[in-house]
Amino acid sequence: MIDENSSSSDPRAASPEVKKGWGRFSIVWLVPLAALIVGGWLLWRDVVSKGPEITVTFETAEGIAAGKTAVRYRDVDVGQVTSINLDDELEHVRLTIRMNADFAEYLTDKTRFWVVRPRVSARGITGLETIVSGAYIEVVPDASGERARAFEGEEEPQYIPNNKDGTRFVLKADELGSLTTGTPVLLRGVEVGEVLETKLDEDATGVSVPVFIREPFDALVKRNTRFWDSSGIALDLNADGLSVRAQSVRSVLAGGINFYTPDDSVNDERAEADTIFLLHGSLEKAELLAQGHSLKYILYFDTSVRGLSRGAPVEFNGIRVGTVESVDLEYVINQNIFRVPVVVTIEPERVRLVGGNLDENDPQATIDTLVENGLRARLKTGSFITGQLFVDLSMNPVTPARYLGDGNGQYRELPTLPQKLDEIANSLSSLLEKVETFPIEEIGIRLLGTVEGIENIVTSPALSDAMTNLKQAAAGVSSLVNNLDTTVLPATQTALDTAREALGGVRDITAPTSPLRYNLEQALKELSATARSLRDLTEFLEQNPSALILGKSGPKEDE
Repeated sequence: MIDENSSSSDPRAASPEVKKGWGRFSIVWLVPLAALIVGGWLLWRDVVSKGPEITVTFETAEGIAAGKTAVRYRDVDVGQVTSINLDDELEHVRLTIRMNADFAEYLTDKTRFWVVRPRVSARGITGLETIVSGAYIEVVPDASGERARAFEGEEEPQYIPNNKDGTRFVLKADELGSLTTGTPVLLRGVEVGEVLETKLDEDATGVSVPVFIREPFDALVKRNTRFWDSSGIALDLNADGLSVRAQSVRSVLAGGINFYTPDDSVNDERAEADTIFLLHGSLEKAELLAQGHSLKYILYFDTSVRGLSRGAPVEFNGIRVGTVESVDLEYVINQNIFRVPVVVTIEPERVRLVGGNLDENDPQATIDTLVENGLRARLKTGSFITGQLFVDLSMNPVTPARYLGDGNGQYRELPTLPQKLDEIANSLSSLLEKVETFPIEEIGIRLLGTVEGIENIVTSPALSDAMTNLKQAAAGVSSLVNNLDTTVLPATQTALDTAREALGGVRDITAPTSPLRYNLEQALKELSATARSLRDLTEFLEQNPSALILGKSGPKEDE
């Protein structure tokens, strides 16, 4: 047994032993402590690395899913859609997107968003890769604007060119036609750029078409470069007939814009960025002079101008020198007549000057001089198939100038001539008017009297007697001819036979083998020898005249 008194009196047994320090700390507590530290670090990293939250509004949310659809730039994920909601008016879809923190400084009011999905457009078929991977949102950042957190998404993919890779120009047109965003810009059939966008002007009088032309082709655009719409297949029915034009397959399907620079402007300085050009409707209109000397005149016609339209050519000797600008109809109240004013543009630079230049000669004074010398305008048919008309200028010095205007118009008037058909019609009308003035009734009465007189002559006895005498005379002539056949003709035949025999004898005498001809030739030869002897005798006597007295001396004998 243990003595209680003895145990209570021991000081060591009355107080427990307490150890101080790390001796009683368990290592198990390190696990939750490490987890707490790691969790705090992850939370801090998530808070620090989390980017800004933005909203982007689209028309629909087709192909977009919250928590799955990514936001990409150059195929790199820079954000993700976190939620999809409708706006307050239930007309649009508002996407909430969490962007990466390092992308925050590029979220400005110039940044653009659009949904990439399979599309068929002027640029071709795009977005095919999204069939497998799903749609995503493309972003094009721009740090030059002001910071923004709410954006309006684009419904169509936008082409955002780099100004270092080309130049942007602006084309102006009356109508847009088939041009759309992405329509190619062609140079000799080669694609060198595309249409950035299409928009209506603020005053609604036309459209603006910004285009981007890539390097090095943008250096070929000069101030005098001409652009024209070459979309689709162009059918042109004009005074020159029916013409069909088409460019590449893509331009036929999606449209296209062509341009060229005139030869005299190739060495000019290149056009600056955002230079405004006129977009012509066709190549023919683009080739018309847009600069230089041009004069506008007005022509008046008092007959039908069916087939004459705006853009018809004005020609001189078959060479185009201008264009018809407008065709209208006027009613002159004080004269109670209708007339057709036709405004034309004459381009003197289309005519090559010889012996001077245009700067030294006033084009207006030159045309006035030509009018004084017989320059006239007339409508002619350019094609009998289409019936289209054109204005033909020609020199008619003997035709007086005809002016149908009052001289108070905006433009100076050129004298006109009626059409050839109109001249023929006027001549026929004049002839008919003259025929109408003939005394037809009086002429008919006189003609009837003449016919009655002829009838009296034909039925008169004197004419019957004359016909009887004529028959008798004819019988006498016939008898005379018979006598000639029986008497004169045989004698004539005998004379002819005799003459034939005589000619046969002459032919026998003159034949090459006839004796007479041989004797005659021998006589002629002897006569020629006699003539030579006489010529020798004459020469001897001229040299020795004493021979007539002394005679001819013979040869001397040898002594």
